[in-house]
Amino acid sequence: MTGAGSTFHVDLRGVVDLLSHHLYSSPRVYLRELLQNAVDAITARTEEDAGAPRRVRVVPADVSRDGLLHVEDTGIGLDEDGIRAVLATIGASTKRDALGLARESFLGQFGIGLLSCFLVTDEITVTTRRAGSDHTWRWVGRDDGTYAVSPAPEPRADPGTDVALRPRGSAAELLSAEVVERLAATYGGYLPLDLVVETAAGPVAVAGRRFPWEDGNGSRRDAALALGERVLGARPLDVVDLADPAAGVRGQAFVLPHATAARGAHRLYAKRMLVGESVPDVLPEWAFFVRAVLDTERLGLTASREALHDDELLDETRARLGDQLKRWLLRMARTDRQRAEDFFRVHHLAVKAAATTDDEMLDVVAEVLPWETTLGTMTLAEFSALDRVITYVDGVEDFQQVAAIARAEDIAVLNAGYAYDRAIVERWVQRAPERDAHRLEPEQLADRFTDPGPDDEALFAPLLDVARSVLGRSRAVPVVRAFRPTTLHAVLLVGREAHRERDRSEVAASSSGVWADALETIARPDAVPRFVLNAEHPGVRRLAEVGDAGLQRVALEALYAHALLAGRHPLTPFDSALVARALPALIDRAVEGGPA
Repeated sequence: MTGAGSTFHVDLRGVVDLLSHHLYSSPRVYLRELLQNAVDAITARTEEDAGAPRRVRVVPADVSRDGLLHVEDTGIGLDEDGIRAVLATIGASTKRDALGLARESFLGQFGIGLLSCFLVTDEITVTTRRAGSDHTWRWVGRDDGTYAVSPAPEPRADPGTDVALRPRGSAAELLSAEVVERLAATYGGYLPLDLVVETAAGPVAVAGRRFPWEDGNGSRRDAALALGERVLGARPLDVVDLADPAAGVRGQAFVLPHATAARGAHRLYAKRMLVGESVPDVLPEWAFFVRAVLDTERLGLTASREALHDDELLDETRARLGDQLKRWLLRMARTDRQRAEDFFRVHHLAVKAAATTDDEMLDVVAEVLPWETTLGTMTLAEFSALDRVITYVDGVEDFQQVAAIARAEDIAVLNAGYAYDRAIVERWVQRAPERDAHRLEPEQLADRFTDPGPDDEALFAPLLDVARSVLGRSRAVPVVRAFRPTTLHAVLLVGREAHRERDRSEVAASSSGVWADALETIARPDAVPRFVLNAEHPGVRRLAEVGDAGLQRVALEALYAHALLAGRHPLTPFDSALVARALPALIDRAVEGGPA
């Protein structure tokens, strides 16, 4: 910094370029920076004089008499030494890191905040009187780096500062009453001081609001839901109180009423001044199902004051707030079933997706999310506690095939057939060496069935011949076994390899040439569905004893059609035709055969 008398020149071109193109996201932050300067000055004065007034008055450019925007405060003010210290600080702050360090002092914060005004003006005038001094100083700065410091022509009656900005043509709207009133309410609406914006209709008080979590009466939840609705644009599913005394953080998380996989960004205040409406990294990445409003006393901010400084305190705070969200999930699942069902109806896919990569969310899913099993609905943690080995199927169709039989045979099977289920089970097992998992193929159930004795083999042999004739084009192999439940006539068991072979066969049938030859090289003729007739069912035994092959054929078609539909199997053209004719054929046969 060089100077002659009261005129100084500071090379601010690099700082102004950094502010306007690299530091701030929008020129409208100029008002936040001026309000922050005013708040800091008022705080500094009240530390010396607790009874000092706490007022900030903003006069927009289109309302003031001189055509300038004014921000006036009753803070501690500056003297000549203070002004020179500000110039020295900001003159050395030509890098982003240096700007961040400059903010650590009151004068540095004042200077950097002042420079942000060059986003909307070419000239700044500061008129200030230090508390305890009778002298008022005037400081006029221009974006070419020229500053003039002199005694003010008109002394201030009281300590404080008036910052005046001459609107730049392209940014004049940002200094108008309509925009200034909105920005002042947005940035400073929760400040604990008298903040007034002058308008053509008169002064408008825009501060003094209370956060919902500060209310101690019965309207607290209503106020929180109202805030959540403003933040989300829709009424939240629920509200979660959050707090971290170590970082001076208090706030609330609002549960989104719609599904999303987008990373959460949150409204953040620092000592009640708005930092940003979409600040990331405050909560864990897996907490995408909430948007939070938080106020912090001690978390560090970056040089732009628009984001949080990534440090150890933020890491610890994020973890503690995440623990509170997990406890909310667990408590809700255990004490409010309806609310938990509403939540998972909306967010189950996103929650499960997060659990495939995040251990914390995996624990929540394992302890909270309901899973379908052959023993009834339970959590993954509850199911895995039953046995060291988790037996599961990874297809909904597979679960439909095995569920009734597995229940009757006392086999505990988990339905992991929905999106992300198998990955969650595998990660859950990997987390604990004492656990293991076994994927059950439907046809493996037949290995648990009882083979018929010699007499039953002879009894069912003719029926199996008719069944092979009926099912010839389906590729399903009919067999007879004894299994529970004895109320089940038959079951169609189709494993993964059988599904693949069926698909390959259908494509090969419509192909020719090299492609058909290639498909034949991967054929699996042994991978076939099994149509298992239950030797324990009285009706199946009576059907075997009937000597009428025509009746057996009609009945077997009906049983196969029922097994297809009960297992929710995809239908081939042959299957569809068989299902369409099975019931009418059975009715015709019953009518023709009479009461017998």
